[in-house]
Order: sequence, then C-alpha cells, then structure tokens
Amino acid sequence: MKLFLNNITYHNCPVDVREKVSFGEVQRQLMLRKMRTDAAIIEAVILETCNRVEFYVYAKKTFNCIQFLAELIRQVKPQAVDAWDKYSQESDGLDVVRHLFEVAAGLDSQMIGENQILSQVKSAYAESVDCKMSKFLFHRLFHCAFRAGKAVRTDTNINCGAVSIALAAVELAKDKMDLSAATAMVIGAGENAELVARYLIKAGLSDLMIANRSIARAKAVTLRLKKGKATGLKGLGEKLTEVDLVISSTSAAKPLITYKAAENVLKHRKKPLLIIDIAVPRDIDPDIARCKRVRLYNIDDLKEQIGICTERRKREIPKARAIIDEFTNKFADWLNSLNVVPVISGLTKNGINLARNEAKRYAKDFGKNNSRKLELFAEKLVNKVLHGPISFLKRNGNGELIAEQLDAAEMMNKMFLIQDKND
Repeated sequence: MKLFLNNITYHNCPVDVREKVSFGEVQRQLMLRKMRTDAAIIEAVILETCNRVEFYVYAKKTFNCIQFLAELIRQVKPQAVDAWDKYSQESDGLDVVRHLFEVAAGLDSQMIGENQILSQVKSAYAESVDCKMSKFLFHRLFHCAFRAGKAVRTDTNINCGAVSIALAAVELAKDKMDLSAATAMVIGAGENAELVARYLIKAGLSDLMIANRSIARAKAVTLRLKKGKATGLKGLGEKLTEVDLVISSTSAAKPLITYKAAENVLKHRKKPLLIIDIAVPRDIDPDIARCKRVRLYNIDDLKEQIGICTERRKREIPKARAIIDEFTNKFADWLNSLNVVPVISGLTKNGINLARNEAKRYAKDFGKNNSRKLELFAEKLVNKVLHGPISFLKRNGNGELIAEQLDAAEMMNKMFLIQDKND
C-alpha cells in the first residue's frame, strides 16, 4: 500500500485558475463515493480551501493516482480538467505525512500560522468519515495532524499578529479608508464571513450589512455580533449604492455581482467603492474593476498585506518544523511497527520468552529430567496459539498489510508487544 497526495495550491496556481478547480460539497462527496467503488483505493480525503485543492489517497502501490483523478475530475467537472492537468503535483509516502502536518500547523498557508486551516482539515476528515472513506490508517494520520497543528500553535509564536485571510482583508480596508465613517456589506454568513464582520466591528466600523442567500442565517450572524442588519442576495448590485466597502466570502459557484447587473448603479456613484473579494471561486465579476469609482481586490492581492505579518512569524518556522519532524518520525515509527516482519518477530520472540519463563517456573514440579521436555511443550503450545494470528498476518504474502490486517497488527502490538515493553 502507498500514500499519495495530488494537489494544486496558491504556491504555483493563480486564483483565476484555482476557481476553475473548485468543488462544492455535493461534488466532493460524489467523488469520495466513486473512489470507494475502486478496489485499488482503501482510504481518501479531499481537502478544499480558498488556497488549495488536495486529494489524500491510500491505495495499492501500483495505483496510477494521477490518471485516476484526472478521469474522476473529468466526470464530475469537465471544465476543470485542463487546469488540473497543468498545475497539479503529486507526492507520496512520508512526504505526504509531513505535508499534511505542515498544512494543519499553518506552515503551508498563504498567511503562515493562520488558525482557520486546522478546522478546515478537520471538516475534510469528517466529510471523508461520513462517506466511509477514512478507516484505520487515516484515522491515525489525521488525528496526528490535529495534534501536530495544536502543538505548533501552543509551543511557538507562529500565529502572532494577523492570523487569517479575513483579518488581512480588514487590514487592507483599514489602509484604504476610514472605517469609522464607512458602511460595509459583508457577503456571506459562513465562518470566514463572520470573522470579517467581527474584525470590521473591532476596527471601529460605523455601519454593517450582512448579505446572504439565507436571510435567517444572515440575521443569526447579526444577533451574535449584536450589530448590523441582514439582507438577502436579491438585487445585490443595487445595494452597492448603500455602502462604501464590500468584502465577500461565500462558496457560490458563480459571481454574485456581475458587471452587467452593477454597471448602471456604479456609473452614477460619486464616492469610491472598495471591494475585497476573498472567495474562490470569486464572488465579484472581475470586469467590475473597469468602473471608475471602484477599487477591486481579490485574494491574491492580499499577499503584500500578509507579508507584513509573515516576517515576524518566519523566526518561528525552524521551531515549528522541529515539532513537525517529531510528529512525522513518530508516525513513521508507528507505521513501520505494523510491518509483517517486525510484528511476527515480536510476537514469536515474546511468546517463546513467555513459554521458557513459565517452564522454568514449574520445572521443579516435573523433576530435573523433564525440564527440557516441559520447555519444548510450552514453546510448541505458544507456537500453536500464535499460528492463527501469524497466518492471518502472512495472508497477503508480499510483506504488506491490508486494512483488516493493520487493525489486527495494531491490536496485537497493544496486547502483547507495547504492554511487554512497559512492564
């Protein structure tokens, strides 16, 4: 078996391409169900954020992951295939483990040390569990990732200063305008959008509007914030006359504000309008930037803003990487402990030692002439008891363990080997 990772990220793929390779919840679950029907794939997780789309796959060594995912994406979203083929990269083995731990710790984020990525990794894992695509190995792998991410944030100052795209967007807005005299519209009612609204309020925003497809969800956000009014998405372009700032963060598949819908409204604006679109795919039609009174920024434009805080965090990276190395090595040791040879060797060695010790303990009851016979009897009895478990572990015949054998090896380790070491 082998761990595979195929992904595209902000490192080498611009936002206008990443938005073409974005999938909704229904599409991700469909892909996971399709992967479940392939005999070569044992486990899989799809991690999707505004800065990455990543497929973690545990499958047979001979599995052609690149070819499989290209075809899978073609079935689910044909228009994404060309971008995926051009920008996706593959890694395997412990490189996948180390990468996941770095992602969970925020080391691979656009804003180093940001906190939101850890909850996104947890959500991706939960989605996989719901689709029955996380089993023995991924249960261990992703829970190790959660612990690694927490340890880095606890034991370093990797998340000092601005720690999210949401905060970077608000800081950009603060640089461009006086928020204390501004009215802002936040489009979206999810976690990221609510963070934006909280940061705006903290920055002294005068008036706030929360726009969302579900007005009830928008109202729930305003109640939690104790500020602002809720509105739907109908006539969103016309609402641009009421605000000075728009920050948008939804999971919509298409732009919520198009140039055609907003052109006439924006043409008559006398005051400048600042729009910061941090959604992928983008919520705001890029053509809106053609309007004279509009300044439009997208998620990639936040790099400069993010860079200000990144310098302070870079000093913590060596310490964070040392923690990641420790977690990666521990996971590698655990993985190696599940190999057929060391498990069988450990079981046999412990069994024989147990037999000999017990034979010596009772040898005096059988006389000196029978002590060796007693020892041989004990060894043969142990060998017979272990014959079934060892045969089960050897069943594949190629030195590798399938999912059920991994479970058995872990259980045997806990029952016989680890316990013995502790004793």
